[in-house]
Amino acid sequence: MIETQFSKRIKTFRSDNALKYTQHAFQALLHSYGTVHHLTCPGTSQQNGRAERKLRHILDTVHALLLSAKIPAPFWGEAALHAVHAINRIPSAVIHNQTSYERLFGSPPVYHHLRSFGSVCFVLLQSHEHNKLEPRSRLCCFLGYGETQKGYRCYDPVSHRLRVSRNVVFWEHRLFVELSHFRSSLTNSSILEIFPDESLVPSTNTFDPPLDFSPNIFDASPRQVADEQIDDELPHFETGSPAPTLPEDPPQDIPPRHSTRVRSIPPHLLDYHCYTALATLHEPQTYREASTDPLWQIAMKEELDALTKNHTWDLVPLPPGQSVVGCKWIYKIKTRSNGSVEHYKARLVAKGFTQEYGIDYEETFAPVARISSVRALLVVAAARQWDLFQMDVKNAFLNGDLSEAVYMQPPPGLSVESNKVCHLRRALYGLKQAPRAWFAKFSSTIFRLGYTASPYDSALFLRRTNKGTILLLLYVDDMIITGNDLSGIQELKDFLSQQFEMKDLGHLSYFLGLEITHSTDGLYITQAKYASDLLSQAGLTESKNVDTPVELNAHLTPSGGKTLSNPSLYRRLVGSLVYLTVTRPDISYAVHQVSQYLSAPRSTHYAAVLRILRYLKGTIFHGLFYSAQSPLVLRAFSDADWAGDPTDRRSTTGYCFLLGSSLISWRSKKQTFVARSSTEAEYRALADTTSELLWLRWLLKDLGVSTSSATLLYCDNQSAIHIAHNDVFHERTKHIEIDCHFIRYHLVHGALKLFFVSSKDQLADIFTKSLPTRRTRDLIDNLKLVSHPP
Repeated sequence: MIETQFSKRIKTFRSDNALKYTQHAFQALLHSYGTVHHLTCPGTSQQNGRAERKLRHILDTVHALLLSAKIPAPFWGEAALHAVHAINRIPSAVIHNQTSYERLFGSPPVYHHLRSFGSVCFVLLQSHEHNKLEPRSRLCCFLGYGETQKGYRCYDPVSHRLRVSRNVVFWEHRLFVELSHFRSSLTNSSILEIFPDESLVPSTNTFDPPLDFSPNIFDASPRQVADEQIDDELPHFETGSPAPTLPEDPPQDIPPRHSTRVRSIPPHLLDYHCYTALATLHEPQTYREASTDPLWQIAMKEELDALTKNHTWDLVPLPPGQSVVGCKWIYKIKTRSNGSVEHYKARLVAKGFTQEYGIDYEETFAPVARISSVRALLVVAAARQWDLFQMDVKNAFLNGDLSEAVYMQPPPGLSVESNKVCHLRRALYGLKQAPRAWFAKFSSTIFRLGYTASPYDSALFLRRTNKGTILLLLYVDDMIITGNDLSGIQELKDFLSQQFEMKDLGHLSYFLGLEITHSTDGLYITQAKYASDLLSQAGLTESKNVDTPVELNAHLTPSGGKTLSNPSLYRRLVGSLVYLTVTRPDISYAVHQVSQYLSAPRSTHYAAVLRILRYLKGTIFHGLFYSAQSPLVLRAFSDADWAGDPTDRRSTTGYCFLLGSSLISWRSKKQTFVARSSTEAEYRALADTTSELLWLRWLLKDLGVSTSSATLLYCDNQSAIHIAHNDVFHERTKHIEIDCHFIRYHLVHGALKLFFVSSKDQLADIFTKSLPTRRTRDLIDNLKLVSHPP
């Protein structure tokens, strides 16, 4: 096997004096291959120390796996295979922090297929194993990975056998033995008869073939799970109540329900139900609570070490007449895009709400990148096939220099003299001026390397040389870097690492809750994990789906329904939905509607929020696709719904901008004034669209996109277009005179061209009104909002 797989010959075989090694047949076999056999002296196993140590490593790992997962001893063989699979993929100091897998096969291993040993999983059954009304999957125990098959090895407690399947959904936060329905089947005497068929006994082959767990093996076939009847009554939750969690003992053979029907689930989003694990991850609310947990103790020590290393404060007696700012610990569990835990983060923050303007701070404003800038940058990078990199600044605010004297109480857990306070030298999270101090520090630092800030987005830094272009977009402490000068990008990374404590996150994949999937065809951007967490928070993970985010011809009013006794949950959900519109233009109008009633929400408004969430549940993997073949030509669509609000008769403006076929900017907003005609409403919408159009043209010019030709602006109102081209004022237009002059000026100077488009081809229609199901789907397709990458 060694000769066949690796073109190598075994020169020496070293072992102890066990009979299986010294018998004549084995000795003759070694002799026939010319292999020298080394034996240890009797009673001196240390002469074969490498094998003994490796065996001890494997057995210790097996012991830990069985105990932590509470798996019975007869499964030791599966645990051993699982342990070896993991050990081979862990870097070792003995081989210069490489993995055994990489040394053997010449390429680094992948890790996205790894799962928790002994956790709950659901295996898709074959069609002949169930009838139409039975569950499509079986609750099983995850035990390892296929040795000769690309799949997962799962123990089926019903048929008492192992199943090897690639169609598996995991509940990694639950151990299989915790489910009381099956605890008896694992602890009684029948455990010894788990493998009645010899074909199901774990292989004793010690060679682990190089299984390439490439993403395509996880492209699950469509799952059709029988839906249960769910009560249509909309749930209501009191503030402060925990999000609903799964029952302690789920019914036998009933998997998590998949009502989302998509043709193919993206590989990095396969763990759709892993968001339920977040409900079991507890984040402490107080220092006393966190101080009893070793994980949070480590996190707090790391934070204090970082503060000390950065010389954030001096311990001094409090000067007379000076006020002291308090501080507290904030605890957050950071998760990856698939919901797994990345690390435990403890952040020390100052109680900046006690600061007084003019005494403790002056200016506080600090720019962050506009989301439209982020999308525009991604479109340009995709079209020009530039690599996208991501970096993160560790403890970014601690790099900002304070110009004011600020004194803070010592943090809990830090031993200091009773009369001492912290005189802050550096900005700390929570201080009013901390964001501004950090941005000023970063800007002055990167300017030294020859970068300039865009006048149209202060968080966009660029440098152009004869080697190419480099662009950096900063959002607080997260940054995207791209361009066609790879050596310059590496120089930038090295420079930033010298100036700040940086974390190089490699190629862009997860940024501000946006999940970015790269392919040769372009970029696919979604917020599936964010949407999953939101559904879990609202307790709608098991609700029915709806086809549209807004009921057709439904209008919200301030007086409809009963007043909510505690509007906190409503406000949290709406706030989360607002951020979800970053990649979901299809819910922009619906979110705009419910956002108008944050001050005094009522039951009808809450029902509208729940409808949006139920729509999201059925389209959870929807996201924007930015094609690599998209031409970098800007075009815009403008629309208005005249007097659409039945309460104040104000109109709704909607517009969207596409760079080629890629959607980069959109808006749904109620107009400030009441329009006296549909023409006036459309014209005011044109004026707002023109303002955004000019900004985008300037921004794209900084991104290196040519804007020499006029931008095409489409409108479905002939009267508004005629007024824009007609320079004769009369009674019908004098009250919108400024908008007329504004649009005409840029028409004359060639920044835009107005064209009529029929209402059925008006893409901005989805931002101004509720639409029927088929119309909604057509517009979603035209806006390149897809459920998976092409």
